Amino acid sequence: MTLEEAISYVIDKEGLSILSEARLVNYLNDLQAFGTSAVKRIISTMTEEGYFAKLLVGLNGDSHELQFNDVSTNLVQKEGFQSDLVQYVLDCLLYAVHKIGNAPTIPVSATPPSKKKRVANPKATFNVIQANGKYIVDFEGDSYELKESQYRAFIRKKDIPSDRLKVWLNSYSEENI
Repeated sequence: MTLEEAISYVIDKEGLSILSEARLVNYLNDLQAFGTSAVKRIISTMTEEGYFAKLLVGLNGDSHELQFNDVSTNLVQKEGFQSDLVQYVLDCLLYAVHKIGNAPTIPVSATPPSKKKRVANPKATFNVIQANGKYIVDFEGDSYELKESQYRAFIRKKDIPSDRLKVWLNSYSEENI
């Protein structure tokens, strides 16, 4: 449920006075209305610090715009919240009480960036021939001659990406056959 739908639902069930009660946060949490933890912190702060009580005074009178602007300024300057998130929360409340007609949308800054999946590099495939105390590694069409200590290091690094492994082999091989 979106935040504005949840606030509207809560107000319809409990009345406007729910806005000044601490259980508002739990109610909204149960409705899974918080898009982000930042929005939850803003609403919790508004409840704990009495900002909703100030907004109720404005909603019950003709000065809701002044009250909302004052609360918005305080939440941004005194509490340190992002202005676009504060505006979103206040717009959700205004929409829920039918003071604005367009449903607010959560700002882009509130949505966490998508995590890019790392593309797994294919496992390196190679052939090894041991001869005369040396190791000949055939890797992606190239052959590299390694000493025993270099070969042991190569085996430990075999799971790194192929391009890096090729650079490593080039730098440590005695000679490219």
